[in-house]
Amino acid sequence: MQLKISLAQINPKTGDIRGNAARIVRGIDEARRENADLVIFPEMCLTGYCLDEKLLINLQFLRANQEAILRDIAPACEGITAVVGFIDLDEERRGPDNRVVRRNAAAVIRDGRVLQIVKKRLLPAYRYFEDKRYFEAGREVEPVTIETSRGSVRIGVLICEDFWDEGYELKPTAIYAAKGAELLVCINASPFVGCNPGRRDGKRSARMERLQSQVARYRIPIIYVNTVGIGDNGKNIIPYDGSSLALDRDGKLVASLRPFAEDQHLLALEDGVGCPVPEPAFDREGEIYDALVMSVRDYYDKLGIFRGVLEAVSGGIDSALGTAIAFDAMGRDLLTLYNLPSRYNSSKTQELARALADNFQVEYHVIPIQSMVDQVVQDFEKHLHPIRIPVTLENLQSRIRGLIMMAESNDRQALLLTNGNETEIALGYATLYGDMVGGLSVIGDLPKPDVYRLARYVNRKYGRTMIPEEIFTIPASAELKDNQVDPFDYDVVGPMMNDFTESGWSPDEMVERFKARALSPEKYGEGERSVYDRHSVDEFAALAHRLYRSLSQSVYKRLQGAPIIAVSDRAFGFDLRETIINGWDGG
Repeated sequence: MQLKISLAQINPKTGDIRGNAARIVRGIDEARRENADLVIFPEMCLTGYCLDEKLLINLQFLRANQEAILRDIAPACEGITAVVGFIDLDEERRGPDNRVVRRNAAAVIRDGRVLQIVKKRLLPAYRYFEDKRYFEAGREVEPVTIETSRGSVRIGVLICEDFWDEGYELKPTAIYAAKGAELLVCINASPFVGCNPGRRDGKRSARMERLQSQVARYRIPIIYVNTVGIGDNGKNIIPYDGSSLALDRDGKLVASLRPFAEDQHLLALEDGVGCPVPEPAFDREGEIYDALVMSVRDYYDKLGIFRGVLEAVSGGIDSALGTAIAFDAMGRDLLTLYNLPSRYNSSKTQELARALADNFQVEYHVIPIQSMVDQVVQDFEKHLHPIRIPVTLENLQSRIRGLIMMAESNDRQALLLTNGNETEIALGYATLYGDMVGGLSVIGDLPKPDVYRLARYVNRKYGRTMIPEEIFTIPASAELKDNQVDPFDYDVVGPMMNDFTESGWSPDEMVERFKARALSPEKYGEGERSVYDRHSVDEFAALAHRLYRSLSQSVYKRLQGAPIIAVSDRAFGFDLRETIINGWDGG
């Protein structure tokens, strides 16, 4: 077998059939210029993977996607074979939803005709994957023979979950191997997932391990092509990292495409063997940071309705990291920073906010809000009654900031980013219609300790102090009253809230792990700084139950917040499905 394969890692836009078809045709043309025999595109790249339900039941849209395969893509495949992800439609049959049958599919195309339509057999129904809800599963597992300049090759096409067949009775990879497939092609829309601190077991590592185990078992080369860019489900922005790769029959890495960017690479295989390439360097914080940067940029570009990005900065760590991400995503010309101090904002944090803006050389505005707060309080008490609860005055400051920033967002037609982290969102330690306002929650899936880690990465990345050192050491504070500091030990509370959501533990389960000293040392610390030296069992148990109650009581706030970029195993939004009404207090 002698074969030249082009891996086409593209960034499709949800619902943009014409634009995506044009991207695919450009990829085919590029592969042909390089004399490739085969070009491979990602899963559902013609439509985008995260589709609006209105499109998934819209016959005109579904037909347009099928027509694009025959009208636009097939004619471009003269002398070359392409594997393209799309939605296959069977209008002769109705599914359980009384709609025409749809299938997540791949078209294998050559010389203007479709050689085979492969239907995804294993349909996921977890996290934000909805295949089982909308699609009918395929059943056939049959290799297809394609022609090359050196003869014919039998290939087996897998669609994402088809390859992750643990727990399923059907094993498509094994069937292809038994039927004589000489090459396995796996097309994917596999989201990015960052790993826990101190570990290398993120999604990229899991993919590699799975690919290596299948190659070792079947001795068949595997080509893994993943989509890149973002999709969304309404409440989560879902980054796809690309990171497409190939292993030859000996299990050697023979292709490795760039993460978080469109890329196309030509691979040559001779009897299933290729030239080894280096494995990409691993940097946990760098990967998560790059995922967030790509997501902000792609969200802005794909919406196409904004003329800049706005960021409110306080002099604290969250808005400092948000500024760095926005700067790397959008550049200096499209980013504007704002500081909105009341009488409670210290001169120190105001100095730090200005220093941050100076370091990034970004347009910066200071808008004092105390006179506005005083006027609102005066008018409120004149027409209603004296304000009774101190927190009302605290939230009023935050809401006035939100009001001004949203007015600026409207007036400049610019995207306002919001800076709440996962820990604050979990606790409800944020002001609804105040600091929660905005069009995109950039760090809402980062526990507070990770905010500090990624901020440190920013300074490493630039090789100089972009985020001032004092921002790392100043006590965290909302600065809404005198001498206020955040009432949490974030090094303990951050991992606990994260484990409630990602691991699904109850407070009692968490306490049992504490007693057994079985909590992750990477997350909870080791030695004198570990959680075991900070709390007794009784203290930890009281904290766990108190935090769990806060988690349940703040759902109504979270559901009204901006969409969150998902970079973990479980993000708030439609990834972690929550109900506002929940009578269970944790046990």
